[in-house]
Amino acid sequence: MNLCRVLFLYYTKRQLRLVMEREEHGLWVSAPFESNETGKIILGACRLDVERFRKKGRMVYRMTVGWPYDESADLPSEELAGRMEGVRIRLEEAFRKDPVAVLTEIYTGDGLREWVFYTMSLHIFQKKLNEALADLPGYPLVFSAEEDPEWEEYSATAEMVSRLADDEC
Repeated sequence: MNLCRVLFLYYTKRQLRLVMEREEHGLWVSAPFESNETGKIILGACRLDVERFRKKGRMVYRMTVGWPYDESADLPSEELAGRMEGVRIRLEEAFRKDPVAVLTEIYTGDGLREWVFYTMSLHIFQKKLNEALADLPGYPLVFSAEEDPEWEEYSATAEMVSRLADDEC
């Protein structure tokens, strides 16, 4: 799945450090990408500190949760982005309490916000997602899942981002 090409050329060494952030729960690297399909810019974030989840070998499913928005806008409106962030926070909190999944990547652009998780059970993931979002209004979420026991898709993204970060720093 080579949908995007990283555009790190916009970053100097100083700016690259600014996009490497240690969130409360994880080390994330953010970068703009260019869609190979449409040429539009996509903002991507990849969590780098996931080895403890990978080495257990139990999270074998790659689950993508997508939220489509107006394709004519490069990014979601501020109001919509706030609702999307609320969903992300609720999902991360749910999976922190019951670690059956971990958020590894986030992509925004070209009319779609995507959260990529690795999970040990699609059924339990669905149950926890429904519980976490139960009191919210219905949102136009779309889902896709695939088996990826070796985390090949994640590895390709993380390797590319790490290599580019090493080259720049």
